Amino acid sequence: MSFTRYVALRIFQAIPTIIGVVVVMFILVRMLPGDPARLIAGPEASEEDVRRIREILGLNKPLYIQFVEYLLSLLRGDLGLSIKFGTPVVNEIMSRLPYTIILAVTAEAIAVATALPLGIISAMKPQSRIGYLSTIVSLLGSSIPIYWMGLVFIAIFAVELRLLPSSGAESPRHLVLPALTLSLLLMGNLTRITKVSVIEALESNYITTARAKGLSERIVILRHGLRNAMIPIVTIMGIQLGALLGGAILTETVFAWPGVGLLLVDSIFYRDYTLIQGIVVFIASMIVAINIIVDVVYVVIDPRVRGIIWGR
Repeated sequence: MSFTRYVALRIFQAIPTIIGVVVVMFILVRMLPGDPARLIAGPEASEEDVRRIREILGLNKPLYIQFVEYLLSLLRGDLGLSIKFGTPVVNEIMSRLPYTIILAVTAEAIAVATALPLGIISAMKPQSRIGYLSTIVSLLGSSIPIYWMGLVFIAIFAVELRLLPSSGAESPRHLVLPALTLSLLLMGNLTRITKVSVIEALESNYITTARAKGLSERIVILRHGLRNAMIPIVTIMGIQLGALLGGAILTETVFAWPGVGLLLVDSIFYRDYTLIQGIVVFIASMIVAINIIVDVVYVVIDPRVRGIIWGR
């Protein structure tokens, strides 16, 4: 199988996932309690005003007609108009997306800068203080709810010590707490995967051969051990980028960070059907795209997988 065919196959396999997300979200959104037309019209509006708003929004049509119209609009690249704001959903998402990207990239950078050294050192010196610290980080990152940790950080650094702001996005200082909180979501698994990968690499036959040739321990570890250990690490880093989009919803809500996650929570509160659907479809598409990129990168960097796929 050629590389181009493999990429095309992965994209084709992702289409049913996107369709499934669209169908499920359309059904779930319609099951939400409350009437968006009533929320827009206000408590003092008459039934005639509410009925007119339903007609404008197309909410008076049968569900199957609404679904068909929504699918056709998606095929045209149109996510619809926000019920709350009256603007295109794409515009609303794009106005908030830079904040989410900044938060996600910063959190990923913090996690990588912390987890990789912890995992590598703990693999080489498992009984050291760093080894015990990596175990603690892995347990905390995998078990503590991210929203709870965010509230703890607010209580300590914003309320008690008054070192950092607890909400908003007016300055780089506002980024510290949400990025640190979100990085904990990644740090636990990344530390554990790094430690396991390095241990497996150092116990492999080619490391034994390299040592038998008289190479220094530094060259053995850096040139041979870490290079092969990085394959699963790079893979998990890519997969975690998708998890960041989900974790950002809770983090942005706790810290009032004006990203896509907070926009989704607000759209649920206002029963903004089109905005909810648009955001979820967008996030699902991003996660699927990231997974495809990770698969492609894995094929490129791992000759064993490349040989299986290409039949070499």
